[in-house]
Amino acid sequence: MNPWVLARGAVSQPWRLWTCHALHFGWKHALFNLIALLVPFALLRPRAWPGLAAALLVLAPLLSLALLPGLGEAQYRGASGLACAAWALTGVQLARDRTSRLEGALLLGGLGLKVLLETFGGTSVLPSEPGWLSLPAAHQWGMALGLAFSPILAWLPGRTKDLPRG
Repeated sequence: MNPWVLARGAVSQPWRLWTCHALHFGWKHALFNLIALLVPFALLRPRAWPGLAAALLVLAPLLSLALLPGLGEAQYRGASGLACAAWALTGVQLARDRTSRLEGALLLGGLGLKVLLETFGGTSVLPSEPGWLSLPAAHQWGMALGLAFSPILAWLPGRTKDLPRG
């Protein structure tokens, strides 16, 4: 088994709590996750990017720890859970600002719809290929952690009032 993926035993190899988010099931999987991660950054001013990046760096191992109990013999690799956290973090911050409430509502609404369809539809919203395993729990946990930690983002560089691109 790849020593960088999230799998049973990752707690005894803590680097896996971060590295699993950098590994993917191929270039298309990585491209989808990269695009999804870039959307929140595109909606923020560049001075807010370090704060969002720092929040994701902290959330990465928390997301991994949340996923571990449900993995069983499976493994997790990909950044889709972090992308969902970034959408939630950014959506809440944008929704708090008068000038960007619509963008925040659209970001949160799109994320919520995606997670609902995956949870109750039992399938991934985005296309996948053989060997590329979607894990809806990563998206659920990512959204939940992003919403829970969104107040912290307001204290990081590029405060809430400075976050929207405007």
